[in-house]
Amino acid sequence: MRVKMLRIVLILGASALLLSAAPVSAQDNVREACMPDIVKYCSAELGTFNRENVRACLIKNIKKTSPACQKAAKARRDAERAKTRSN
Repeated sequence: MRVKMLRIVLILGASALLLSAAPVSAQDNVREACMPDIVKYCSAELGTFNRENVRACLIKNIKKTSPACQKAAKARRDAERAKTRSN
């Protein structure tokens, strides 16, 4: 009985994890990797709550950003290009 209950709990837990763990988008990766750089270089734009202004500022300052931010930004750019080509 205890093994059966444990199996049910594990199956339910794994199912919940799979259903809730959608792939992290390239945008989320950039946000996570670049937030310290955005705060450092684009705080004025961040205060406007305008995503395009923040993005333009980040692009303008990309060479000053951390390697992790640059890598995430490149991955997002490549994903956007691939999506555009497939349409």
